[in-house]
Amino acid sequence: MNGPTPSRRIFWSSVALGWAVIGYGLWGLFDNANRTNPEQWIRWFAGSLVVHDFVIAPLTFGIGALIATRVPRRIRAPLTGGLIASAIVVLTAWPLLRGYGLRSDDPSALPNDYPAGLAMVLVAVWSVVIAFALRAPRRRR
Repeated sequence: MNGPTPSRRIFWSSVALGWAVIGYGLWGLFDNANRTNPEQWIRWFAGSLVVHDFVIAPLTFGIGALIATRVPRRIRAPLTGGLIASAIVVLTAWPLLRGYGLRSDDPSALPNDYPAGLAMVLVAVWSVVIAFALRAPRRRR
């Protein structure tokens, strides 16, 4: 071959662009330290790495192993999709559920009933999971 393939050029261009964006973000974080509180951000970032590596990743691996060994093959895909969608929805809603950003001087900051909204979304997700699981073809022996 004569030179890198187009996919390699795209990959390495994307890597360079990604690092440039990260660098710009870090520069902004430290350049505006009086407003961005870099020490708190570093603690949050390091803590999220620890939580991911020692809680989320092992839990995900364990649940995946359990699904692969205990759940019938025909419903593995809907179940896995439902668990992934549920995790994303709960993680996205977590700050709202915890009331981060709530201020006593601004009652409109978090005006909705977020636990009820989360429950409705999870009911919708699992209704779709159940529908797909019921429609999954059964294997004949």
